[in-house]
This record gives sequence, C-alpha cells and structure tokens, in this order.
Amino acid sequence: MTSLPPLQSALQSKDALDQLLSTLFEHSPILSDTLVPQLLERIAAADPKPQSHLEIVDLAADQLRSWPPLSQAAFIDSHPRIGEVSGLSALSAQEQATKATPPSVLARLSHLNALYEQRYTGLKYVVFVNGRSRAEIVPLIEETLGIGPAEEGHEAEPALETVIPLEVEDVEWQRELKRAIEDVVHIAKARLKALGEHTAANHPGSPLGSVKLGTPKPLLFKADQLALRRL
Repeated sequence: MTSLPPLQSALQSKDALDQLLSTLFEHSPILSDTLVPQLLERIAAADPKPQSHLEIVDLAADQLRSWPPLSQAAFIDSHPRIGEVSGLSALSAQEQATKATPPSVLARLSHLNALYEQRYTGLKYVVFVNGRSRAEIVPLIEETLGIGPAEEGHEAEPALETVIPLEVEDVEWQRELKRAIEDVVHIAKARLKALGEHTAANHPGSPLGSVKLGTPKPLLFKADQLALRRL
C-alpha cells in the first residue's frame, strides 16, 4: 500500500521529501535534482514551517509556477499518457482505471496523444482525471485539438501530418502548459486526499484545471486553412 513519510521527516530529509513529492507528482529526475533542493531551501528559511503535507504541496506548486517553460514541460513529462496500460505507478493505474477501457478507446487515445504532442511541441497531455473514465477524457483532448469525435474504425484520424505545430513562444502553447501545471497540482492534492489528508477540492483557491467542453479553439489543422482559402 502506498504511504507517505511523516511530516517532520519530509521537512528535514531530502530522501523523505523526494518520496513525498514522487508519490504525489510522479518521480522524475527534475523533481529529485531541482524541485526537492529548492523546496528544502525554502522550508529551511520558512517561519513558520509548513504545518501539513498539503502546505508542502502548495509550496511545491508555487515553486513550479516560477520555473521557465521548458523546465515545467520536463516536469509534466513524468506523468504517463492518458491511455497507457504499462509502466504506470500504482496511483496512476487507479486513476486511469486500466481494466475498464475498450480497445477502441485506447486506440483513439493513442492517436490523440500523438496529435497533441505534434501540436504542442515538447508537451504531453496531462489532465486531472477526477474520477472520469478514459472514454470520458477522449472528448476533452478532441476539444483541445479542435476536432470532432472519430467514427468507429477511424480512430487514427485526422492524420498527424495535417497538424500545425506550436512552439514554446506561442501564446496558446504557454496557455496549455499553464493548464497542465495546474492539473498536475490538482492530481497531487487528490492523491494526498486519497491517502488520508484533507486537501484537493476542499482547499480554498483550487479551481478545477481541466479543459471544459465548448471552449472555442483556433484552427489547428492545415486542411482547415486550405478549405478557408477556397471560400
């Protein structure tokens, strides 16, 4: 069973803080090599010290928001893709409900992840699942990409080569990065709540960071641009 280190250990020990953050945020080199040392410095200088695991998560979130975009993207990359069925942490496996997903949904998610990563160069799609099934996440990614649902047997449409890539300097890329960082924080707080500490939805100032259906999106695909030129 997944457990968290005692609060006092996390406040004083690099290994304990690494264990705490790796459990809640997913382990990664940038977490161990950058975030943990930065937080230990902030905790050492803090007066008063954090009084709960939740306050450590809030401190970590504040530190993450101060990082440059490419460092934030590297941090997000530690999370598994929606729809992956192997190599998941115990908590990720629970969140993604691996045993209840039809093959057609997994195929669609695999293609949507590829489209997303082609569109948002250097980003991986991460979302606060919040109890939703993988099938319920499909329209969220489609909405982000500005595409409609796929017909049965056409899960690999549209083609990857039709995607117009965005780079880190694009406003939309940065907006999507910010959303992903906030969702990663919500995931951490939800995990903390599931492991026994009050957090997540009951914590003031924690808006749900996932994409809402109906949000207008700009044209993303080359075919759309060509169609407009013919009008």
